[in-house]
Amino acid sequence: MFEEIRELLSKGVKNNHFPGASYAIVNKDGLLHSDFVGYKQTYPQKIHNQGNEIYDCASLTKVICTTTMIMKLIEENKLSLDSKVIVYLPMFKHQDITIYHLLTHTSGLPADIPNAKALRNKEDVVSKVFQFELINEVGKHIVYSDIGFILLGFIIEKITNKPLNEYAEEVIFSLLNMKDSSYNPIKELCAPTEYRDDEIYKGLLQGRVHDEKSYALNGISGHAGLFSTSKDIAKFILSILNNDELVLKKETVNELFILRETDTGKSGNLLVRTLGWDKPTKGGTAGDNVSFEDTIVHTGFTGCNMWIDRKKGIGFVMLSNAVHPKREENGITKYRNKIGNIITLLEVK
Repeated sequence: MFEEIRELLSKGVKNNHFPGASYAIVNKDGLLHSDFVGYKQTYPQKIHNQGNEIYDCASLTKVICTTTMIMKLIEENKLSLDSKVIVYLPMFKHQDITIYHLLTHTSGLPADIPNAKALRNKEDVVSKVFQFELINEVGKHIVYSDIGFILLGFIIEKITNKPLNEYAEEVIFSLLNMKDSSYNPIKELCAPTEYRDDEIYKGLLQGRVHDEKSYALNGISGHAGLFSTSKDIAKFILSILNNDELVLKKETVNELFILRETDTGKSGNLLVRTLGWDKPTKGGTAGDNVSFEDTIVHTGFTGCNMWIDRKKGIGFVMLSNAVHPKREENGITKYRNKIGNIITLLEVK
């Protein structure tokens, strides 16, 4: 199994579908296997991966950090799923949107901020996210929204009176010994992402978040900004697989696996959401053999994906800078389902 995954990803590197990747497979006993392939960067010169590279995790931030921190605050009775956003962010103009709507992407808010590369600072981001009109009735449809998770980040900071990076370190990273996880990492340890060329920044993004909205927020935001390694995220997966209560109580973790919302996207694809997380779908990133009821999944724009199947007692994470040196060259998505099937077919047998 391990050699088959390595060969598959090595072929992807050879075909220039992505520069390189780091991945880990976890079962309830711990780290089952980890490996890496390819290059840390290919531009302006090729540098081979060494296995200790820190990657921009993009939207994995939403589930590893933001969702976990929100659920922690719910445990502590500092907010609830039914809490209204305006209670914590009085400038927000939509009175019926709740924490639940933001977590399940059913708020009715748009997916993104247009022309995000022109955002200069936090003030620009705040003015944008507070002025949006709804594109759907609240609770009616699933629209995967960075804006919703930006708001969740603001709410966490408001309640804790701490920046997201400090609270994440306090209630997640330090407890799980995730020493290579942070929002503003050491540049030299990071695999660079895209070469950015606009009025705000010109140059290769290395150790600086790829997402333009998060960049304007100094790399500390609810929707993106986490940098980590596959081995560190393996520790997070293990904590959930074992329900060890190091970060969240067992009852809270169980809530993350419950299907909350189902919808059909504009392209006809099935959308299935839990609190923060996705559920697996046919042809999806976790393969076709995981347990629907007992699996949660998520991806990240930079080329990352992870899934956790509690029924089979197995989890997987792959980190990559597939948007390096340009996002148009990202070809890693076609490998995810194949890897999931390689791992879970053995479990099925």
